[in-house]
Amino acid sequence: MTDSRYVVPTGRGYLGTHAVSTGRTVTLSTAVLGDRDWTDRARVHAIAHADGVALVPAAESTEPIAAYVLCTRHDAARIAVGSAAVAELGLEPGDSVRVYDLAVIDDRPGLLLVDAADDPCLEADGDAGVDDERDAEADGERDAEADGERDAGAEP
Repeated sequence: MTDSRYVVPTGRGYLGTHAVSTGRTVTLSTAVLGDRDWTDRARVHAIAHADGVALVPAAESTEPIAAYVLCTRHDAARIAVGSAAVAELGLEPGDSVRVYDLAVIDDRPGLLLVDAADDPCLEADGDAGVDDERDAEADGERDAEADGERDAGAEP
């Protein structure tokens, strides 16, 4: 199977990819926040996670890297993830961050931010291995046919 420039490999719970701004922040919008019950002015904490940085409700954390407040701008909820969390990921302006639903990853409320260039959440394509299985079956059929030809031409 040929890789497509239109398909970006992701993992379970993938919500989107965002760029780090020149101010070393990442703004997450309503599309990423989805139907979370985070309300305007809700506080979230950025905490260290084995795969990156997690944004969790403030009540879920006691030792945050940073605290952020959900705000509404132009009728849409947003969280501007600041430079402390971006630095924790080791990212520079222009780098990409992938965002995942933490509930899918760890069964906890929140979001998971990971370095898109080294995404630990990537999963194999849904049909990965299918072409390999087909190739193996075809090889087996060709081998069986070749054996049959040898048997048919062999002297008793």
